[in-house]
Order: sequence, then structure tokens, then C-alpha cells
Amino acid sequence: MLALGLVETKGFLPAVEGADAMLKTADVRLLEKNLAGGGLVTITIAGEVSAVKSSVEAAEERIRRIVGAQLVSVHVIPRPDSELERILKLDPDASEPAEPAPPAKPQAPDEERKDEAAAQAAPLPVMPVPEPAAPAPAAPQSSAPAQAEEVKNEAAPARAIPDEAKLRRMSLKRLRQLARNEGLPVDEETLASADRKALIAVLLQAFGK
Repeated sequence: MLALGLVETKGFLPAVEGADAMLKTADVRLLEKNLAGGGLVTITIAGEVSAVKSSVEAAEERIRRIVGAQLVSVHVIPRPDSELERILKLDPDASEPAEPAPPAKPQAPDEERKDEAAAQAAPLPVMPVPEPAAPAPAAPQSSAPAQAEEVKNEAAPARAIPDEAKLRRMSLKRLRQLARNEGLPVDEETLASADRKALIAVLLQAFGK
């Protein structure tokens, strides 16, 4: 998401007509409908800056054609700050239900408590770190430490790579944290404005899935 578009009307009918015009004009997503009281209705959309601008203009033109309809205001916010999540629904995918997990086999109470404790203590999954090549020995005396270091590196287990189902169950903030931990070649501004689908796609590509 790169921009927000807001259309405020007096009455519900022009708000619905404006939302229809915005969705049909360009590739934008409907985020929410907000009733502010006194008959004021605000429709919020998101998408590329150019798409949001053209959609808002189409909604304004459509509403003005309705007899008696009142268009209060329209506005476009390019690259909204992530803190707006406190008052606006910036991520429409957050409300989507997670994929149902397969039914688990019955477990004894002690085993269930052990599984819950292990899940809480599990660290954030990251990509496995490639093993560094052992340095060439400079002298016969250094061959033993180099061999010990190589054996230590070979014995280190690779960390688990999350699959798509696990990523889809993560929150937007956890996905951003995972992307930062992986050191993906994405600047902080793009990372802060990316939605869950974009972050999941980037992470799956980084994990080679």
C-alpha cells in the first residue's frame, strides 16, 4: 500500500455509489466504512498513488451526479505512516481467517503443557546461516584448531525455515520483524508501507519456497 484515499459524504447512498466508482476505476482495495455521526460516512481505500487519485476523482464525479447527494470532502494521503494503524484499518488482510490446521491427535495433559511451553520458548524462525569455509593452515601447528572448528560448524544444526502457512498466521508486525532479521534488500520505508501479502511473498522468495 502506497496511498490512502478518503471520501466523506452526507448519507449512506452517495457513499456506496462513490465506493463502487472507486473500485471500478482502478486497482484499489476497500479498507473500511466509518460512520462519524450526523449522517457523515467516510469510505477509505488503498493502493498505488496514481490509482487512488483517479479513483477518488471518479467517486467525486459520480456523487455529484446524484440528485440531492452531498459530497463533504475528498482527500488522498500518499505513503501514510504506519502509526495510522491506531485509528485506521491499513491492512485489510488482517481480518482474513487463518487457514484451518489439520486435526491434532489427542494428547495427555502433561504432553500438552510441554508443547505449549516449547512453543512459547521457540525463537523467531530465521534462514539457516551458511557454514564458513575453514581457513587454510599456515603451519602444521594450526591444523588441529582448524579441523576442530570445521567439525563444530558441521555439527551445528540448520535453523527451521517457516512455510507459507506459518507466515500467514503471523501478524503484520511479526512479519516486518522477521524481514528485518533476515536482512532483506528492502529499505525501511518500503518495509513500513508493505502489506502482509507483499511481505509474505518477499519472505518466501528469500527462503527459496
